[in-house]
Amino acid sequence: MLEKLLNVFTRGHAQADEAGLATPTQLAQWAAGQGWAFAFQGKPAQFQLGGQVAGQPWRMESGAPTRDYVQDTELRARVDMRIAPEIAVMVVSRPLKEVLEARMYGAITETTQTAVDDSLPQEMRWLSIYEELRWPELPASFSRLYAVVGDRADHAQRWVNAAVVSHLLMERAEAERALAPLLLLLTDGKVSLRMQTTPCHLPDLRYAAALFTTAAAMAAQNLPPPPDSQPDTLPPG
Repeated sequence: MLEKLLNVFTRGHAQADEAGLATPTQLAQWAAGQGWAFAFQGKPAQFQLGGQVAGQPWRMESGAPTRDYVQDTELRARVDMRIAPEIAVMVVSRPLKEVLEARMYGAITETTQTAVDDSLPQEMRWLSIYEELRWPELPASFSRLYAVVGDRADHAQRWVNAAVVSHLLMERAEAERALAPLLLLLTDGKVSLRMQTTPCHLPDLRYAAALFTTAAAMAAQNLPPPPDSQPDTLPPG
């Protein structure tokens, strides 16, 4: 099952529309137009973006995959939004969820391992700990493509709200959107994104940046800060 699903990921990726591929100059001009920092890391497909969302600095990078279920190129983004660290929510593309669950089952049943531990990637551990969360407002089109797992349904609903759902369903090639691995996580007060892409594919970069910054803004707007957080400036004593 695992090999079959990974082959599907690869086949769908290879059929991606190459019309949106950008030159290094075009990528730099696009980033400048957004007011974001941009720097190449030695190769055209390896670069970093940086900006601010809700007053916090974020960074996105394109490069070689750090997970073997991602093919060709990986987009990774992260921002510390200073959200209560106990909140744990993950949005995962549904085909990837099936791959990870198959791996998790194999890791437990085909070895002497009897429980999920830190030797497994975080996303696999989460699928063993948390159940999928559903609520009436989630459209059927979303549930066909993605699953939401987490510790509490109220946290998930406040974060994966209409704005985040809308960005997840933004226009992309239907086959690519349905098949390509995507993870959007909120944990330890940080929002992170991991997504498969074609090198220098500007439509995917636009999609990822819009999704990531919206998810970060919604976390800051709708979820509580750490209980011991203090305002940036204190009133005079």
